Amino acid sequence: MALREEESGIIYAIRSTLHEWRLVLQRVRKPDKDDYIHATKIIWMAILLVGSVAYVIHYTAYALMTP
Repeated sequence: MALREEESGIIYAIRSTLHEWRLVLQRVRKPDKDDYIHATKIIWMAILLVGSVAYVIHYTAYALMTP
């Protein structure tokens, strides 16, 4: 009997998740070109920032390790 209760719980969880996804998809709109450009700029700035920090850490570690 416990197995059926678990299965119904899993099925209920899957159905409720799919229902929530459906509601979200009904409310969203397709982004326009400006939104894509803005997101692309932010992503590239984040990539450059993370890369720069990684380079500084790597350079500092290399400088400390070499005699």
